[in-house]
Amino acid sequence: MRKVLVHFLVGVAVIVMVVMGFWQLDRLDTKKKLNQEVEDRAASTLAPLEEIVDHTAPWSIGESVKFRRATAEGEYQDEDSVLVRNRSLNGLPGYWLLTPLLINQESAVVVNRGWLPMSAEGFSPKQVGEVSISGLIQETRGASGLQRSDPSGEVLQTLARVDLERYQEQLDYKIFPIYIQLEFQDPDNKDQSIPFKLAIPTFDEGPHLNYAIQWFSFAAVFSIGYPIVLWRNKKKSKSGEHYSEIPIDYL
Repeated sequence: MRKVLVHFLVGVAVIVMVVMGFWQLDRLDTKKKLNQEVEDRAASTLAPLEEIVDHTAPWSIGESVKFRRATAEGEYQDEDSVLVRNRSLNGLPGYWLLTPLLINQESAVVVNRGWLPMSAEGFSPKQVGEVSISGLIQETRGASGLQRSDPSGEVLQTLARVDLERYQEQLDYKIFPIYIQLEFQDPDNKDQSIPFKLAIPTFDEGPHLNYAIQWFSFAAVFSIGYPIVLWRNKKKSKSGEHYSEIPIDYL
């Protein structure tokens, strides 16, 4: 009975390892498709924001247009800027600077203008009037899991994440349900060294292939090694060989 149980457990372990290996390959395939989709979006032709997203669209639309490149023209509403906390650059702590760009009297798009160091918390960018910008469309981020949402009912100077739905609560005009990660601006604040524009996100295939190889290797070791051990033990028992379990030093 004990041997049957051991055989069963080893068999289950091999099956689980094989399943885990194919699961990692499936995740790799999903990652490749996602990366290709992102690359295709980022390589698409620049288009005015209004042609890509309607400002009345639901907050969830960001997932379908994320990483597309868009242009917009308007005027920054610096008095409505907020900082996003706990954002690092090259290992240094800091903030992201978000500012609404008023496109018309009814709507604005939030622009991530870049990173600020902790020491520049009170930074106020120089006003440049009407600007033309272009950049990557990014989606809003609400609290998830055990994360706490930013409190409502007050005007916040900082946010825990780019939560556009919460940001909308403290603005008198409608904002688009996505934001733009700034790449280019005309005219630019060439006389200001901050904020630092964020780097374009890069994507790789992750460790899924290595994990799959590891799982298949473990499965191979168990499925090949275990029968060999059984065969050797059986061969020894037939030949009448017996080995003491006591170390030889103690004999």
